[in-house]
Parts: sequence; C-alpha cells; structure tokens
Amino acid sequence: MALQSIELQMISKILTTDTPEDVIVLLNFDESYYSIYKPQIQFIFQHNLKYQSIPDTFTFLAQFPDTTLIQVNEPITYLIEEIKKNKQHIIFVETFNTLKDLGTGDVVDVWQYVRKQCDKAELLNANQPLDLIKDAEKRAQQIIEFSKQARIPTGFPEIDKLMYGGLSTVEELLLLLARTNTGKSWVAMKILESAQSNGFNTLYYSPEMQGAFLGTRFDTWRAHFQNSKLHQGNYDEEYNKYIQTLMKDETSAFILEDKDVPSGEVNVHALNTLIQKHRIKLLIVDGISYMSDVQKATVDHIKYKNIFTDLLRSSKQYSCAVVAVMQANRETKESKDEKGLPFPNIYNVEGSDHPARIATQVFAMRQIFEKSVLDIRLEKSRTASNQKPELSYSWDINTGNMQFIPGEEGDLIDTVITPPSNMLRPSGYIPEGMPPPPSVVTGNNIILEDDSDVEF
Repeated sequence: MALQSIELQMISKILTTDTPEDVIVLLNFDESYYSIYKPQIQFIFQHNLKYQSIPDTFTFLAQFPDTTLIQVNEPITYLIEEIKKNKQHIIFVETFNTLKDLGTGDVVDVWQYVRKQCDKAELLNANQPLDLIKDAEKRAQQIIEFSKQARIPTGFPEIDKLMYGGLSTVEELLLLLARTNTGKSWVAMKILESAQSNGFNTLYYSPEMQGAFLGTRFDTWRAHFQNSKLHQGNYDEEYNKYIQTLMKDETSAFILEDKDVPSGEVNVHALNTLIQKHRIKLLIVDGISYMSDVQKATVDHIKYKNIFTDLLRSSKQYSCAVVAVMQANRETKESKDEKGLPFPNIYNVEGSDHPARIATQVFAMRQIFEKSVLDIRLEKSRTASNQKPELSYSWDINTGNMQFIPGEEGDLIDTVITPPSNMLRPSGYIPEGMPPPPSVVTGNNIILEDDSDVEF
C-alpha cells in the first residue's frame, strides 16, 4: 500500500500543483521509479514531450477514469525521499525475481549482479554532502571520469585550448557578450556547426531570426557558400548537391522559435524537455531576454538570475553544454582597452550582473569593421589560468572564411588542440574546387544586424 500511496501522491502533485519549479523537480524521476502507476506517469511524460506542458486533470482522467487524484500537502523533500525508497523497493523485487531465475549458475555472476543492484539502490539513499576526507577516493575517481567525457569543439581551436579542449559536457554555462551588430549570432552558429560536425546533437533557441535564415549561416560556415546569395534563395548546382549530402548526416541541429512552443513562451522547462527528447549535448540560447522565468519573476535582474541558475542546473543534470548569448549595455562605450576602442567586460551585461557571476566561462567580443577583424577576450573562467587573453581573427563574413591572427597571445596559443579520436567526425561537405582560406581574408564584408533579418 505504501508503494501505491507515494506513486499516487507524486502523480497528483505533478498534475495539481501551481508551482512550476515543483513540477520540474518531480519530473526528474522517470518511469523506472514507478510500478503500479507506470502507465499513468508514462502518459504524463509523453504529453509533456509532445506539447511541452503537463496534461490538465480532465485530460488525464479521461485517459485513466479509474484513477482517483488526491490532495497532497507533503513537502517536495518528503516526496523525493519516498519515491527514491519506492525505486529501492522496485530494485529489490527485480533482484529477488532475477536470483530465482539464475538458480545454481555461476556463483561469481550471481554475486556480481547482486553487488551491481546494491550499488544502484545505495545511490538512491538520501543525499549526503561530499566528505573530502572519507570520500577522497570517490572524488578522485570522479574527476577521472569527468576528464574522460568528450569535449565539444567550438570551431575556434585557440579558444578550445583555453578551455582544455572545448566545451565541457559535465558542467558548462558559457556566456558570450557583445554589443548589437557585432556578429554574436554568427559566432554562436559557428559553435553549433562545429559541435554538429563532431557528432553532438545541438539545439539553438532563436527568438528573432527564423530558422531557415539561420540555416544559411550554418551552410556558409560549413561549406563557405556566399551568404548574400543563400539569403536570397540564389542556389547553384553545388549548393543543391551539398543539401542532399547534408540530409544524410545522422547528427541533428535543431532551431527552436517561439512559434514552435504551444504557449508561445520558451522557458528552461521547455528547453529541458527537448534536451531529453533529442539527446542534446549543446544548447545555445540566443535571447535570454525573450525567455520566461519558470518562477515568474518580472524584475530583470531576478529573472536573469533564475534563468541562468536553471540553465546551469540543466547542464549538470543532462550533461549538456550551454552557451548563452547576451547584449552588452550602453556603458560598454566607456570600457575602452589599450587600443582606445570599446570592449565589453563582465560589468557590461545588460540588465543584471548575475549571468556573468553564475556562468562558468565569459567571453566578450567586438568587431573592428574597418579592418575586418573579430576580437574575442576571455573575461572569466572557473578553471583556466585567466589573464584575459585576447584572440583576433580576420573574418570574411560573407564566405565564412576566418583565420587566427597571432599577436601578443601568440605564446599562449602556440599549438592547436586536436579533439580526442572519439570526438572526430568528417568536417562536412566542401564544394568541388573550393580554395583554402587565404592568409589574409579579403572581399566584401557584409555587416549583418544581429537582431533582425537582413536584406543584402
């Protein structure tokens, strides 16, 4: 009866609570935590995946008329502890039934199975803080396991070196900061293209530019087609051939717009649903100000704090790197470097200083248009020895040709990191006869407004 009670309490709380953050927490416990009410929780998860929302009680009861929902007054902490105990009971029953079937087989196999099941049950015990002393061996091993996780190449080998090989899928919330009209979305798309070409499923939230137009930027980075032609639908035979080849790739790159969500509002809950559904390993959020806060904060600095805290939690929970693109405020014009040119810093984040504080890495960028140069500076890093290295690139935005310009940071960026072999995939289709990027990129530089559709 205890099993039935906690499972029904969980389902009733999910369906009836008015607190969105409680729903997010309770949905972290998948169908494996249920036995008696497994069909009911499966229905809730499937509805949430399809519509990015929990079914209302009428929809649920129409599907399960024999289920009686109850009022739940217990705190969330109680429900979490009890549903974990429920999972332990399920493991126990599973173990008992399996042992009966194993009979008098190999005793070594039997004990290995029992130990494995016991370890699974032990992990479900009430959370305990890490004891650096008694858990020394455990934490040391955890670091080794973390270091084995594949990192995501950003498309900028020099930046990857600063981050020990690329974006971490263990815990990563990178903030990309720049003023408007400096190519933030272009750089974000380069990171997405690099991740996808290396076999990582990606999701890009774009509240402003339509997915099809963003797709032309992907194509320009991938195969150096002139974006001015693609933007107008001026395709040639090479491009059509490229599209056919691209469609055979098994790694996905999704673009999410507000119109793709039934409510028209994108929040971290909706993003988490897609991360789980499509096994996303890189999430790019190009428009934090357009997102709604699950906790319904309306003041900007509280809203941004909540959203960034939730995004960092998502990165840890789903082993998914997150890149957030934000505007620098008007005070950036006073933040001039030794060149006498404005360069945003962590105090220039529009609306709040919380994003830079919460982020694991912060990179600022600017374009020097008359020189066709993109500058990127590391403003903050939790792990790197950060002396604010500045990296410069010559960039022809129309063809996607970009080349690193060695400078004062040349000693720091003296080698290019090669991703581990398990990260490598073909870099993508290159049109026949495409010349290598020149040492100094020349040509028509088309300055694109970052926050609106552009006519060439």
